[in-house]
Amino acid sequence: MTSGTMITGTLEYLRRPLIANITPGMKVLIVTDTAHDPRVWQVIMATVTELGADPTLALFDPRPADYYDPPQAVCEAMKRVDVNILVASTGMLHSPANMNAMNEAGVPCICMDGGMTLEMFQSGAVTEDQRELAIRQHYVATNIFGQNAKECRVTSKHGTDLTYRIEGRVRIPKLPGNDFVPYKMVDATKSHIKRKRFLFPNGEFNIPPIEDSANGKLVIDLCMHNLGALKSPIELTIEKGRIVKIEGGADAFTLRTYLATYGDKNAYLCPAEASVGINSKALIRGVQREDKNILGSMHFGLGTNIDVGGTVMSNIHMDGVILEPTLYVDGDKRIENGKFLRPVDGPLQ
Repeated sequence: MTSGTMITGTLEYLRRPLIANITPGMKVLIVTDTAHDPRVWQVIMATVTELGADPTLALFDPRPADYYDPPQAVCEAMKRVDVNILVASTGMLHSPANMNAMNEAGVPCICMDGGMTLEMFQSGAVTEDQRELAIRQHYVATNIFGQNAKECRVTSKHGTDLTYRIEGRVRIPKLPGNDFVPYKMVDATKSHIKRKRFLFPNGEFNIPPIEDSANGKLVIDLCMHNLGALKSPIELTIEKGRIVKIEGGADAFTLRTYLATYGDKNAYLCPAEASVGINSKALIRGVQREDKNILGSMHFGLGTNIDVGGTVMSNIHMDGVILEPTLYVDGDKRIENGKFLRPVDGPLQ
């Protein structure tokens, strides 16, 4: 990744998750690679030191694919600290190393990976009010979906027409109370996977669809893990919850090659995750860490979903973003071309 060598602009937003979670004496491991903007980990390390904690930098060559483990020595180190801060160029959140650290050793993480430059931590999604996000997440869960929702259908102007079942998979987050602390790591445990963590930037409501229930066409039109901003849409044909055909231009070719090289049979599970973006400040960056949070967008994962409440493990997890989807829940239109048709900031009237 090409980046400037000077640290300029506000560091306020990058510091906020650290100030909220790091206390004196903590052992903190910063997990990054040589392809990531080095200014980011430099600011993180300086801030952690300022807060009286003990930071260690784990710097390694980039992994060949998102959610591949770092070197073995780093995997072991991740289980022997108080907090892991993930800022690699590839996604580390769903990696076995991070899940083992969380689940076996109880080590929480602050996830800021996926190729965010220092400039991306100074504007856009990171500036969103965290309480408003928490309120929006609750009302997207209740008003757009609902606890008893059974089936979703998603369409788009690029040709998406996909149905999938979510019965029993909708989790309703609580409204933030007086004890709400912005940027604080929270217990997001689902299934048997422990997940005390904070994602930054953040802003999504996710559901793991029933694994064999999806059928139709899913056309990713904005960006995707590893591919970045798409030059042309990628059309996925999905039958019984699995990708059976990948069509399109150069980006489709790249995805086919990527899955054949780095994936496994479970990498073709789709959608492993179906999420709605709820961050009103998120911008189009060509980086999925931010793009997938754009208000009214939807992103769909493939591969691993056990840590978001599903049942499948894979070598990889990839998110692809649709910018302006239309969503039907049990036959009723709830989002139209990226616009919510029900309130997401308060109860239904």
